[in-house]
Amino acid sequence: MQTKSLSSIAKVSALACTLIACLPAFSQQKKGDELFTGTTFKNVDLNGLTVRVGTPVEVTSQLGWRVVWSKFDRWTFVHLTPFLARFPDGDLIATYTMDPDTQQNPQFASAYQISHDGGRTWGMRYTTLQQHIPMIFIPAPNNSLIALPSEIAGTGPNPDRNFSGPLLTFEHGGERVVTEENGFRVVDWPEPVDAISSPQPKGSWHRVIFFTGSYLKVGAELLATVYWHPHGAKFLQLSLASSKDGGHTWRYCSSVATSDTAFPPEDQWKRRPEGPDESSMIRLADGRLMIAFRVGEMTAWPLRRAFSSDNGRTWTKPEALPAYSVEPQLQRLANGTIALSTGRPGLHLWLTTDPKAAADSWQDVDIAALHNQLIPDATQHITPIHADHPEGGWNSTAYTGLIQVAPNKLLLLYDRDPEGAPANPQDLTRLFVMPIEVVKK
Repeated sequence: MQTKSLSSIAKVSALACTLIACLPAFSQQKKGDELFTGTTFKNVDLNGLTVRVGTPVEVTSQLGWRVVWSKFDRWTFVHLTPFLARFPDGDLIATYTMDPDTQQNPQFASAYQISHDGGRTWGMRYTTLQQHIPMIFIPAPNNSLIALPSEIAGTGPNPDRNFSGPLLTFEHGGERVVTEENGFRVVDWPEPVDAISSPQPKGSWHRVIFFTGSYLKVGAELLATVYWHPHGAKFLQLSLASSKDGGHTWRYCSSVATSDTAFPPEDQWKRRPEGPDESSMIRLADGRLMIAFRVGEMTAWPLRRAFSSDNGRTWTKPEALPAYSVEPQLQRLANGTIALSTGRPGLHLWLTTDPKAAADSWQDVDIAALHNQLIPDATQHITPIHADHPEGGWNSTAYTGLIQVAPNKLLLLYDRDPEGAPANPQDLTRLFVMPIEVVKK
């Protein structure tokens, strides 16, 4: 009798151990699509696609402010250039710039917030990122993200071609942030790069070389998009940089686009361009890389894109896309659809089911209009702004963050950010995240 009891206990204990052993597997399951349950969706029918757009969730809000110092006096965006990234286990991080839209700031201050429930709720704001332009986030072990600094300074005996900055690691879903001083290095850049003079101490002046946009991994090598301004050049240019030590040391890899390849003849310009700069990169189904990038402002300057068939070593001549005009965000979905978010004027999501992303295959979804339909409170609407903007525009920076959190499910981060004096206490600058599901018919 006693032996039988002990045997039963052993079996129960073994079963309990088995169950306990299974628990970590459940805790490690990737999450991030919680925002797609219990949410009102509006369907948008396109050729070959149904786009389900969910009610936006507010990430943060506050009254706008006016900034005054030498050579700068105006009302400014508050949640400029929002960007969204995902930790390996599904936690989310939203970053956004909180200093004015200029490189002449006396200090740089961006903020971040963490969501552990797929964007339903967001933690407190930490204004601790000393960067003005969105950073590139690279997944790391232990549910961590490495953040490459977007602004870097000259270093060493040849500071026009060698640069460094702090490497940040957001550990365990953002539980701790570790700063590695000069942990990010760029060595032997092929051309000298100008510095940006500013009210900051001269030793802190940044070089006009910005690691921002996106990255891809090719074997053991990391490739990242970077735009920069060679000494004496008229315009910016877009390149790839390469790292073979996990993101610490970077070298020039290739030229994606210059003003010579990306611009039409000057007599066709409707307004002055700024040069190939803000970009996003994906790998297509056929193995080629595709980069979409900004060249100027408003509808006068649609985005451009280029392709590479050799993992970024050489690039085709850029061609125009129908989408316009600022910092594109690209995602290739599980069902093969390619998504691109951008705007100015307005906020737009462009979609194509063509695996080669032909220029005439893209379809437009008006995100600002859908936002206004899904949120009844008119004080939160994204509407045309001030009459002193003769070319129109919207009270949004039109910068976006876009990630795929589950097969064919996207989260889009964007702002309602009037660049002017608040009309009333309810006229807040706000940041939203919108769930979007793209279904093939």
